[in-house]
Amino acid sequence: MKIQLFCAAFAGLVLLSCSDKNAGNSAIIKSETSATDSAVANAENVAGEQAFRYVADDGSSAHVTFGQNDDGKIISVRSNNKTIAAPLLRSSDGAEIYGSHDMEIKSANDSVIITQGDNVITLKKARGQ
Repeated sequence: MKIQLFCAAFAGLVLLSCSDKNAGNSAIIKSETSATDSAVANAENVAGEQAFRYVADDGSSAHVTFGQNDDGKIISVRSNNKTIAAPLLRSSDGAEIYGSHDMEIKSANDSVIITQGDNVITLKKARGQ
C-alpha cells in the first residue's frame, strides 16, 4: 500500500513538473526589443543624414554627423561625450562653412577643420569610412 501511494505521488509530481510553461532553460532571458532600440536604429538611417568617424592629428576619435533640420543643413561633432553643432553659413569651392558664435567648422573633401579663436583642430576621415 505504501509503495503504491509513493508511486502515485511520484507520477503526479512528474506530470506536474513536465508542463509546457516550464519548458526550456529558465536561466536564459529572452531578448526583448524596446522602443529605444528601434529609435536609435531609425535615427542612424534618417533620410539625408550621414554619420562618419573622423580622427584628429593626436589620434583621438570624433563622430561627425551631417544632417538637415527645419533651418537647413547642420553639422554636429561628438568627441569625449561633448557635442558641438552648427548650422551652414555658406558654401564655396566644394567646401561648406558651418558656424555658431565664435566657432567655425569647415568641411571639405575628407577633412573637417574646427577653428575657435586661436585653436585649430583638424579631423580626417577614418580609414574605411
